[in-house]
Amino acid sequence: MFIVLLSLLALLGTYLDPRLIFAITFILALFHSSRFSGEHFKVLMTSTVLTGLACVMQREIIYASIFLLFFYEFRKNVLLDIAIYTSAGILYFSLFSLINGIFLAPEYIIFISLAGALTAALVETVRVEEKRVAMLIGVATTFAIFRIYIPSASLLDLTFAFAVSFVLSLLALKAKIADESGLISATIVGTITILFTDLRFFSVLLLFYILGSAVTKYKYSLKTALGIAEPSGGARGFSNVFGNSLAPLFFAMNFGVTRESTFALAFVSSVAAALGDTMASEVGKTAKNVYLITNFKKVKPGTSGGISLIGELSALLGCFVTFLFSLLLGLADFNYALPVILSSFLGIHVDSFLGATLEKKGYLNNSAVNFIATLFSGLFCYLLIIL
Repeated sequence: MFIVLLSLLALLGTYLDPRLIFAITFILALFHSSRFSGEHFKVLMTSTVLTGLACVMQREIIYASIFLLFFYEFRKNVLLDIAIYTSAGILYFSLFSLINGIFLAPEYIIFISLAGALTAALVETVRVEEKRVAMLIGVATTFAIFRIYIPSASLLDLTFAFAVSFVLSLLALKAKIADESGLISATIVGTITILFTDLRFFSVLLLFYILGSAVTKYKYSLKTALGIAEPSGGARGFSNVFGNSLAPLFFAMNFGVTRESTFALAFVSSVAAALGDTMASEVGKTAKNVYLITNFKKVKPGTSGGISLIGELSALLGCFVTFLFSLLLGLADFNYALPVILSSFLGIHVDSFLGATLEKKGYLNNSAVNFIATLFSGLFCYLLIIL
């Protein structure tokens, strides 16, 4: 009942002051039952944060995430969860549009509802202590992003993008290349990439996923014996997918909005860095002579920040392969080979440096390091071209 009433308040978001909604929410939570549980308190606190954001953001975005929380109890499995949350989002934005006299295009309602549903379903596959809180924050963030970046796509485009991304991600799950969280996160990345750009950009990302997964299997038994092999047979989870794909996705979305070719080259550079780093890491683990990038002292294979001759050659190969593939697709021009390959190769070493310093000290995890390195690659490539 607590969530139901809160959801009803969400639909009236335009008419009510956020502070009033917070006050009503607090009273409902306080008198919901004879005991005010810790779970209620955490939901309340999260709702308070979102309500505060609603004061400076478009309110329907914040309240929509609260509305979806009501359907949390109906979750069953990944496919059903996506369907339920998408339907809930469509219901909310349709009713909100009707009640408040605000026109929202049907294709936009379906797109943003699907994006929120994928995010909500992803939370269910991730190990977090308070999934309701994570769902509220994750869905609200997703809704907010896609109120800024709105793709100009038809329902047919949306259906095609989602179908291609989901089917290929499902095949990756069946092939044990990805786990369940990797399935959903790859679907999110793929769908958005296709909607904002085209299949060429998606193909470059697909190249990374395929070659990256293949090279992970390289001498896997040896790496297992050494205790440095990727867990679960190298199956990618959401952290790995987002760590390597969020920066390319950022550049792809900006290309989709601006149509500036420089963003396309930055996208290629960031993917090249991701592939090159994966190849350097997985092949380099089998090297006999590995040296720490910060002081060049010899270290054990698999040490964060370790570099080797075979690893460096593999990194450079990954950069070249990505650029050549993009060249064949028409995303890159041969005249920009140097800035793309140079920036991606430098990004790989940014990854190694962060691995030997901040990751080693526990300030960053591997996915955060991957994200920073790929983002650096794209930004550096962008600056090299425009300056």
